[in-house]
Amino acid sequence: MSDLASIPLLQTIGWALLHSLWQGALLALLAAVALRLAQHRSAELRYAIASGTLGLLVLAFAGTLVWVSGGGDPLPMIEGVLLAPVGEGHGLAGWLPRLRMVLGPWLPWLFLAWILGFSLRIVQMGRAMTWLYGPCLGSLQPPPAEWLARFETLRIRSRVRIPVRLGLSDRVDSPVVLGWLKPVVLVPAAAMLALSPEALEAVLAHELAHVRRGDFFANVIQNFAEALLFYHPAVWWLSRHIRQEREHCCDDAAVQACGDPILYASALAGLEELRTQPNLIPDLAPAASGGRLMLRIQRLLRPQITHEPVPPVAALIPALLLVAALGVATLSASDIPNPASSADPVEMDFKQIRVRHQPDAPPYPPEAKAQGIQGTVVVVLIIDTGGKVTDAKAISGPPELHACAVGYARAWEFEPAKVNGKPVAARFKLTMPFRLR
Repeated sequence: MSDLASIPLLQTIGWALLHSLWQGALLALLAAVALRLAQHRSAELRYAIASGTLGLLVLAFAGTLVWVSGGGDPLPMIEGVLLAPVGEGHGLAGWLPRLRMVLGPWLPWLFLAWILGFSLRIVQMGRAMTWLYGPCLGSLQPPPAEWLARFETLRIRSRVRIPVRLGLSDRVDSPVVLGWLKPVVLVPAAAMLALSPEALEAVLAHELAHVRRGDFFANVIQNFAEALLFYHPAVWWLSRHIRQEREHCCDDAAVQACGDPILYASALAGLEELRTQPNLIPDLAPAASGGRLMLRIQRLLRPQITHEPVPPVAALIPALLLVAALGVATLSASDIPNPASSADPVEMDFKQIRVRHQPDAPPYPPEAKAQGIQGTVVVVLIIDTGGKVTDAKAISGPPELHACAVGYARAWEFEPAKVNGKPVAARFKLTMPFRLR
């Protein structure tokens, strides 16, 4: 091992692995504070925080490799600093050389353990890719012609500019996206029979959101980062958040496309009933059944409409973390678009609006009830700087339900919407499902 310890490349990678331990811990702590501050912001923001932190961890590892391979000191942060002038051999300047001597003989073992784990992870990625592009894609069958037309219409409505293939497969038990430049959406044949056309369209909207966001390519990069730093708990913690927020982003897109969170939640529950194995689809392929299903359904049916205060313990973190937290808070606040002028309403999401009073549900319109009409009405509301509703207009849903929905929407009371701490007029959408029992 003494011969191996003298190899420059092995020494470089060994020191980079050691430094990545504290680098990952620090970045994970920063991410935890940032995610806490952004817990009631958009899923897109939380996804960006988790993905950006994982990217910074990989960049820190690569930067350490470049530093050490270029002749930099493997312990540059504390070189030459003395705790107390108590004589030679004491303080940091005295024990730094001894620390290098203690860690040096272990670097070959550390490198061998890392290269073994990295190789196994790469082999797993290769096997998953081979299965996806082999038996999985090879089992693709064309769907009914009517679904090809509906899928193309849904693709255009979802703002996906590249062509996307739709096919049936008996190798998957949940809709899955495969590919990036030439994406394919695979749907289990059982889903065509088990789900209603509206529910299946909502699920396909979720998959098209993955395509629009380029999640398949992002997944491959994420899996490579997991393979490179497989030993670090921070990497797996960040990856779990990334996958969870990725599904939340696509869930929001699916609900926006179908206009009915209850319908989409029931579609997710229906997909779960079709699954026969818990981990049939590799993590390389984004799937509608990914993430924690119950958490996703609860999030869809019971959205948070209030902002919880940041706990006081956040003030006890070191000054560096406090500065980082303030920077992330500023970034999350900039996620809300600034108004063009004080008179123009700001486009917002309903989750950004605090509700002061929600009235009781109105009686079902007699004419619509007699005709058995039901559906979901989307109403666009405009509130002034005091939170009062100044305008309401139904933009979708059965016309027979519009008047009832608009009247009910005007009865809501809201807290003033704020941008950078100042009250502003705001415009947002309110979704109202009408169901006959």
